[in-house]
Amino acid sequence: MKKYKKFILLGIILSLLLPVYGLSQEKYEERELLMEVLEATGATFLEGDINLGGTLLNRFIGEEEMLDIGNTIKERLDIIEDDNYWDEIVEEDGFRQLTVQGYDYQDNLVTFSISSYRDVDDKKGETSLFINLINDGQFFTINDIILTIEKFFEEYHMPVNITTCVIGTFDGYVDLKENEKKVVEAAKMVKGKIVEEYKEDSLLSFSIFTPYIEEYIYTGSNKMNLNIALRYNEYEDKTYIWIGTPIITIGY
Repeated sequence: MKKYKKFILLGIILSLLLPVYGLSQEKYEERELLMEVLEATGATFLEGDINLGGTLLNRFIGEEEMLDIGNTIKERLDIIEDDNYWDEIVEEDGFRQLTVQGYDYQDNLVTFSISSYRDVDDKKGETSLFINLINDGQFFTINDIILTIEKFFEEYHMPVNITTCVIGTFDGYVDLKENEKKVVEAAKMVKGKIVEEYKEDSLLSFSIFTPYIEEYIYTGSNKMNLNIALRYNEYEDKTYIWIGTPIITIGY
């Protein structure tokens, strides 16, 4: 059930972004900005992570329609049904979810879920689609995939929300003061203002507002559109850095 809970939580996060985070004509430039910030910190690029999602239909759908939508997404994203592919459908009272995972022809790991629920009391329902893309090579090769998903949502006359994150690593342990220095320097690079920070043991997380990114969300009464976090992994003896916009929606 952990996989399903992850997608439900991701759906909640992306839904909360709806009031202030719309489509951006600059999103491809934003990914370039994230990569530039990562390079400026001296970290080694590990992978890029993009989440796309939102409501497709304002109604509960049956299994056949759900599978039809799932097959359409698989075809448009060129997901390969090889040994790495798996799918599963879960049904409960008033809830149905299809989860699919596999690699496409560009070796991107693609995971998507279609979730549909029906409110027993007022008989209303909703169907949502959430997609996660992980690329450990050239991060900019996923532009076509994003355009494909945007077009798919347009066919349903619905907006799609996008969060982007790049992940990098440093060899060994980087202490908190050094990590904080890296974040401050990265924020200055994009004329960013640190509006919130969190520190605990080997974890640092900073919420930043930069004029170089058009969209934003609120943390309290402050605008933010850039999230940087660092944590040391003692098992791998590496310090990880996550740089996301407008927030980091993956676990760190």
